[in-house]
Amino acid sequence: MTSLRKQTILSNGLTIVTETVDTVRSVALGVWVRAGSRYEPPELAGISHFLEHTVFKGTEKRSTFDIASSLESVGGHLNAFTTKEYTCYHARFLSEYLEDAVDVLSDLLLHPTFPKNEIEREKSVVLDELRDSKDVPEEMAFDTFEKYLYPESSLGKPILGNEETIGAFTAEKLSAYLDQHYGPENTIIVAAGYVDHDELVQMISDRYDRASSGENSFETYDTSLYQPGKEVRTKDIQQSHLIVGLPIFSVYDDRRYDVAVLNSILSGGMSSRLFQNIREAHGVAYQIFSFVNLYRDTGSFGVYLATDPAKRDHAMDLTMAELDKMVNEPVSLSELERVKAQYKSGVVMGDESMERRMLRLGRQQIYYSENISLDRFLEKIEEIDVQRIQALARELFNPKMFFTSILEPADGMKVEIEHQPNGQALS
Repeated sequence: MTSLRKQTILSNGLTIVTETVDTVRSVALGVWVRAGSRYEPPELAGISHFLEHTVFKGTEKRSTFDIASSLESVGGHLNAFTTKEYTCYHARFLSEYLEDAVDVLSDLLLHPTFPKNEIEREKSVVLDELRDSKDVPEEMAFDTFEKYLYPESSLGKPILGNEETIGAFTAEKLSAYLDQHYGPENTIIVAAGYVDHDELVQMISDRYDRASSGENSFETYDTSLYQPGKEVRTKDIQQSHLIVGLPIFSVYDDRRYDVAVLNSILSGGMSSRLFQNIREAHGVAYQIFSFVNLYRDTGSFGVYLATDPAKRDHAMDLTMAELDKMVNEPVSLSELERVKAQYKSGVVMGDESMERRMLRLGRQQIYYSENISLDRFLEKIEEIDVQRIQALARELFNPKMFFTSILEPADGMKVEIEHQPNGQALS
């Protein structure tokens, strides 16, 4: 598969990146905006996500149905998602419908009308989504974990917002947020597949006339506010849900490659340590995985597990033993090579999907304002050795620095919180 990558920055600051792949006949197109829940003031909590929903509810020349059918009618699809640091509107279609896709995506972001009746209807939809999330134990455990991991920070707030802010959203608030945060210097358009770069640039130049509004800013996370400890909540559920972890470095730290491999050793499929040693060998957790989330100025590492309440403490002890083993015993060279091969294979095979390729390119542009070639990425993974993995484990896996979020079965809801008496704030 041959590919050609090009980039153009328009005079208004809008960045356009393409990776042309001449062996396919489809295109994945994404409009990426540096606007997510961490950019929101408290009184607008959840507006990034709500805006992502409501731009689909009508534009100056399209109805809700027109938007929905614009690409579906020719076999494509159109969707969007919101994270803490960016929002992405994306489409997948045959290359002959490129102009249709560019036209509808530009229309959504430049000319939404925010009809009042649609806003009120969507409030009910999003409020139901918010309430449903509170019925999902895993989501509740993660929300609590991030709340204590990032105190007094929008990073610790749910992407959906809260009932009070969602209920107060108006067309005026949505338009103002769109104008302030969706400027061209905060927007990146990425296409992967059978696409001509110059043709796409011309299509976008003809449509994307939004004026510059400056770059988006956010409040930097204050690491000194973090306190290790534990919170136990109880709810009318059947299983115990537990997360243990801590804040770590940002997406710009070179150790991001090392932590990706370390995470794969622990949780990279059914042959990983956590799955084999806790679920398979001891049968004390029906679900267990480790995770890494990296942001502009911080990140997190943690382990999630769900288990029978009677097995919770044993499962926790076994989990901590696995982390301790990473600290005290170097991973074998054979295991490291196997995990690196698995990880690299996943990335390479994922790149055979134009949608996955577009998502990878978009995230790279959002954070690094450049694209890291697949060969360079694979070289970075290949450079990782046994010593680097153990050094990172020794740095991260200090139990005194962990915060533990536990959701337990009970009648009703109560909260117990404690902090580590000897815990030190991160510096």
